[in-house]
Amino acid sequence: MSLITRILFFGLVGIFSGLAAWPCAELVLFYQAWFPSLLVFNIVLGVTVGLFMGGCFGTSEGILAISKLKVQAGLVSGVITGVVGGVVGFVAGQAALLSLGTTLFHSSYAFQRIGFPVSKAIGWATFGMCIGMAHGVRSRSGNKIRNGVLGGFIGGLLGGLAVEYLKIIEPENEYVRLVGFVLLGLLIGIFYGFIENKLARASLMLLNGKYKEKEFLLTQKMTNIGKSPKTEIGLEGYTKVSDVHTMIKKEKKGFVLTDAGAKIGTYVNDERIGKKVLKDGDVIRVGDAQFLFSKK
Repeated sequence: MSLITRILFFGLVGIFSGLAAWPCAELVLFYQAWFPSLLVFNIVLGVTVGLFMGGCFGTSEGILAISKLKVQAGLVSGVITGVVGGVVGFVAGQAALLSLGTTLFHSSYAFQRIGFPVSKAIGWATFGMCIGMAHGVRSRSGNKIRNGVLGGFIGGLLGGLAVEYLKIIEPENEYVRLVGFVLLGLLIGIFYGFIENKLARASLMLLNGKYKEKEFLLTQKMTNIGKSPKTEIGLEGYTKVSDVHTMIKKEKKGFVLTDAGAKIGTYVNDERIGKKVLKDGDVIRVGDAQFLFSKK
């Protein structure tokens, strides 16, 4: 899977997450009058949307890695960050509405057309930040969390504006929120993938085997490679690969590959190595899997 395809995949996951969240959000909105306060209503709505969107986003990297373990761990981290993001985001939107919206926009027209949608979009941006953090939380990677915060904020802000302005343009259309949720999910996914791609400094591309031409971004400080599903780059289906075969660490001098003690060893450009600073174009052999190392 190329890096562009990876970005599009996250976008498709976003679309699916919006489709999944919409009917449940509509159910909460239908019973809005039953809630004792606007705050409680916003919290329940945030939890509902966050549960589905966070869960979908959380599983996406596990699906890409074809790892059941990563799908399960991603689902848990996605649901947690989604629920937290839903509560924090919806409450933040309400707080922005009460402070910025009513303070800066005095006329009814300006409040309805600018103050209200912009304030709510701030809440969606906060929600998007938490959704984007799911992968980083699962892998305990500060870099991935940073990518998720940036991508989720931009996607959430733009998607939130789309959600709120669609409701203004087509207030009677019962499917307008569906379109809004789909756009929200799409933009969060696209911008998460885009930011991740832009901030990555190197990548590995498989040159052979069942996952030939699949690319892996080196976004973490430490990337483990092996056949164990717990490694960042799992090589299930390749032979002569140890559970943790080799590691690539990002240091000041560059990306340093270190053999993890595999009996068969690790090779760079057909030379067995223990530790080596990688150069653009190096070919790495891990068992019978071969990678092309590329700097960006």
